[in-house]
Amino acid sequence: MIRDVIAAGGAGFFIPVVLFALLLYAVRGLFGLHGRRSQHRREFLEHWDATRFDDDLWLEVTIRHLYGTHLPAHVIRNALAHPHTSQALMDLSELWDFFDYDPETRAVAWRYKPHRSARIRALLRHWPTLRYFLFAGVGALAAYLATRAGGFNQWALATLATVMIAAAFLSLWHGEALKIAERVGESWIRRINADSEQHHTVDDAP
Repeated sequence: MIRDVIAAGGAGFFIPVVLFALLLYAVRGLFGLHGRRSQHRREFLEHWDATRFDDDLWLEVTIRHLYGTHLPAHVIRNALAHPHTSQALMDLSELWDFFDYDPETRAVAWRYKPHRSARIRALLRHWPTLRYFLFAGVGALAAYLATRAGGFNQWALATLATVMIAAAFLSLWHGEALKIAERVGESWIRRINADSEQHHTVDDAP
């Protein structure tokens, strides 16, 4: 089918067809990822056992299976005590890469210095959207120029278009994590650290 389309449109039509095929595979991959997440949710509900709440290993592995992030058991229990448990676990799974965790003190802090400023965090949440339009614009221009070029230039422009479009979608994906960091990141740091301080106070008590 693709060969017939190229034959009808000419050699210059080859690159748009390739880009369309890559986009189609990407969309199928996203739907496949959504399907796997749905399966993980079903498996999680089937294996969830409230009687094993005190088993650190089981708790960590079970939550990682659902959310794909390795959270310490005491952080998971903190989230389970939250009024909105599911949302709390989802937020923490997105936030965890932004946190620097100290297993000795069980405390967390912002891993990257810019995130320590509330003002900068508020600005950074808009950066992925701007970056998306930048990458998408460059990708669209490169794809257009590829249809009018030939030989090595055509392949170079097609490669650039593919990379830029992929980077645009990845930027949007990353942007969701930045929005969560700006919205609830600081409150989770305070909540986790307060729980850690309470734990150490109990351990140090005579």
